[in-house]
Amino acid sequence: MLEINPLGPNLGAEVTGVDLRSDPGPEVARALNQALLDHLVLIIKDQDLTAPEFLGAIAPFGRPMLQHRSGFRLPDHPEIGRIINREGLKPASMWHCDHTNHECPPKATVLYARTLPKKGGDTCVASMYRGLDALPADLRARLDDMVSVNSLEPDTPTYSSDDRAKYTGGVRHPMVRTHPETGRKALFFHLTKSQAIDGMADEEVRPFLEDLLDRSVQPEWAYCHKWTLGDLLILDNRCTMHRADPDYDQTEERLLWRIILEGDRPV
Repeated sequence: MLEINPLGPNLGAEVTGVDLRSDPGPEVARALNQALLDHLVLIIKDQDLTAPEFLGAIAPFGRPMLQHRSGFRLPDHPEIGRIINREGLKPASMWHCDHTNHECPPKATVLYARTLPKKGGDTCVASMYRGLDALPADLRARLDDMVSVNSLEPDTPTYSSDDRAKYTGGVRHPMVRTHPETGRKALFFHLTKSQAIDGMADEEVRPFLEDLLDRSVQPEWAYCHKWTLGDLLILDNRCTMHRADPDYDQTEERLLWRIILEGDRPV
């Protein structure tokens, strides 16, 4: 029987009683989607999935979209990306939303543990509903009119020339977006992909965003997941930020499969 058990007062829930290798049916699918809206991040443990089964498992939540970093897609299943501490790919240790350089960033990010270090390598998720609400009133009002300009980072070697041709180009997004399903407002930006802010001098952008992260991400409204093999984590990319904790033995492999789901244009 499906059970959804909250992990804390602000976000996170563990889902039990579901085997994602089989079609959960419309009633369970609706319950899972509502749980994601309510809890922002879901953990489904003890899953044993092949790549096709992983793709099938996320069907109740939406349709996959292609990720940039084409060199890290699974060859036979390109909708699945590899998040790995190898091949020049470093842990994404800063807080961020995924793929803000796309016109329609993903609605959700789904991670599935394949190989793990003996300890460490947690994935942490923070509520940007709470992050926005915690800001001083004058800064909050200022953010309402701010627009970030997003592109692939120019100094990242793991993007191919095709990635750069397709996904570089100054996509504009509001820094406060309204969630299309809940109607709630959330802070929305990527520290390194937000390479400009309308009306702000270029040299001021990075310090401003770093200060904004310091103010908006607090332990009280964050959840850090300690991985075990077979864990599947899904987070709502429209109202959270996340990061990988790099504090583990980097000689040990950490491999997660990732699927991102089609979203809509932030408003």
